[in-house]
Amino acid sequence: MPKLDCPECERGIAMHELQTRTVAQRTGFETNYRCPYCRSDFDDVDGLL
Repeated sequence: MPKLDCPECERGIAMHELQTRTVAQRTGFETNYRCPYCRSDFDDVDGLL
């Protein structure tokens, strides 16, 4: 299972462990991600894989 590294605490996070929040915008949807360990928020996971 692929893991990504948190940009803040640098721990390896499995995709199923990520906390997500999706909000409807006028132009579509916006999804934010949160590290379950240090609780930092980030917008993009593509560059962290």
